[in-house]
Amino acid sequence: MFHNFFKGTGETKNIAPKIFAIVLAVVLWLYVMNEQNPPIESSFTIPLEVRNAATSFVIADVPETVKVKVRGPRSVVAGILTRDLKAYVDVKGLTEGRHNLKVLASLPTSLELVEVNPDSVPVRLDTTIARQIPIEVRFSGTLAKGFLAGKSAAGNELVTIEGPKNVVGTVEKVIAVVDLSGKTADITADAALVPINKDGREVEGLTIYPEKTRVTVSIIEGVTKKMIDIKPVTQGELPTGFAIKGIVTRPDKVEVREVKTGKGIENIDAIYTEPIVLKDIVANTEKEVKLQLPEGLTSNTTSVTVSIKVGPR
Repeated sequence: MFHNFFKGTGETKNIAPKIFAIVLAVVLWLYVMNEQNPPIESSFTIPLEVRNAATSFVIADVPETVKVKVRGPRSVVAGILTRDLKAYVDVKGLTEGRHNLKVLASLPTSLELVEVNPDSVPVRLDTTIARQIPIEVRFSGTLAKGFLAGKSAAGNELVTIEGPKNVVGTVEKVIAVVDLSGKTADITADAALVPINKDGREVEGLTIYPEKTRVTVSIIEGVTKKMIDIKPVTQGELPTGFAIKGIVTRPDKVEVREVKTGKGIENIDAIYTEPIVLKDIVANTEKEVKLQLPEGLTSNTTSVTVSIKVGPR
């Protein structure tokens, strides 16, 4: 009996050194690991995502990237790829307009987020709309000497443009440009469609259906040519209280050629523009207007800019 008691007492006395040894081993292991694999900080530039955007909205003004600083074991940080880190803004439930949103981050569990720069970003939500617009054929380049462009036609009469409402609203027309350089025979070509604003500049950020259209252009030989004055044609009257103070075209003359089947170029003293509607004009205005070429005549200039100056009556 006493033998068993002392035996048990001896084993109990040995437990404390064993526990101490284990604790010491753990502390030493943590110390060694901390020395060999200390925590470090590092910065990464990563794409900024937009999440939960409704299909009826277009997202604008959002930065493409943000910088995130993370902290973690050196071995982990050294092996991090940018695709392992996610930065995003959540637009769920937001309405059309401008917003300032906090940038959120998603990291591997072994990493700690130190900071995001910038930590908030501006976001604009625009409603998506679509419009159908007629296609206008335009020419670039110069035909071979003695040849002129005759009638042209696009395979599609209308094109659909889609995008943010405020951008779609700036589109004045959609053009299909055909290169005539050195051509001596009829042309059939697929022309890219380009939306342009009232200043003649391309409007970007839109989707176009279709992206191209088949254009045919007849090429004819010129016989005689003549510089003829351009006269603008107006339709209707200005709003009450306003009067036209001046109206000019750029250019003010156009070179016209008579094709072999045409007659009477010597009897034509002016080429007229298509009618310009006056009813909504209350300030000085510039408009690009097509020319009305008589049958049998052709010109490399198919439209002109008309400047209208108005003032009080």
